[in-house]
Amino acid sequence: MDLTLLFIILIMIGRVSLLGYERIEFKKAGENQDPLVSTFLLFAIAGIMLLPMLFFTTFKGIDGLLYALLSGTVYSVAFVIYVYVLSNYEASLVSPLYNFNVFFLFILSVLFLNETFYWFKLAGVLFLFIGTSLLDKKQSLKESIIAVLTNRGCLLMILVSLLIAVGRVIDGIFVKSTTDPFLYAIIQYFVVSLYLFIAILILKRFRVIKTAIKSHYKHFLLGSFANAYSYILLLVSISIFGLELSIAEPLSMLSLLVTMGLSAWILKEKIKGRILGAILMLVGGVLLVLKF
Repeated sequence: MDLTLLFIILIMIGRVSLLGYERIEFKKAGENQDPLVSTFLLFAIAGIMLLPMLFFTTFKGIDGLLYALLSGTVYSVAFVIYVYVLSNYEASLVSPLYNFNVFFLFILSVLFLNETFYWFKLAGVLFLFIGTSLLDKKQSLKESIIAVLTNRGCLLMILVSLLIAVGRVIDGIFVKSTTDPFLYAIIQYFVVSLYLFIAILILKRFRVIKTAIKSHYKHFLLGSFANAYSYILLLVSISIFGLELSIAEPLSMLSLLVTMGLSAWILKEKIKGRILGAILMLVGGVLLVLKF
């Protein structure tokens, strides 16, 4: 086996595992907590955990780092909504919809990254749509589709997926060509943390930080670690090993199987009726990246 391919496989296994576990810890960290404060803590702690990566950075100019500010702004909004949704709705219902970012990423990649449109990829979009319709347990396909499109948590997670796709496209453009991935990630996490901290000060929620840490410190530590290093693995895969963004993100969809398994085991959620929908979404992600 080619050594580069082996590294890519190992990196993606690590990313999928961390992403799947991250959602569980995000849900626990955000339970009965202010979503703004929870998101700030998750990113601030993650930024601190990334500091050791400074020993492996190589400065390549300031231009690319300025785009870390842009992507940081997008991610700030996305992850506040993300934590709120995971904290207030069933993780096994809403978390698969996060993977809808592959659909948005497909469109944005064609428009801004000059990636080629394939009809087989369009079939993947349809599988994703059908898969989401089966996530909520209703008697008919029509009712299932209506449930997903009208459930507030589902709609918010779809918005998150769009914002994440925008951020990923920014990552793909500038990390690959101009910026060290480790330094890019560190700056981005601190940018997000700064935005959120300013919002906390404006809304006078500073005192809530101490309460949140005291009651959920373990989940904040574990969730932050999983979030930070799953993102590092993504950046490494596309910047150092040359994996296409439109392939790396669909592969990340495998994490939903990890989340659903952990949701059943740790959170005691009933997922039997949603497994088919999750599998169809996974098939859709695979179809999106097939090239003929």
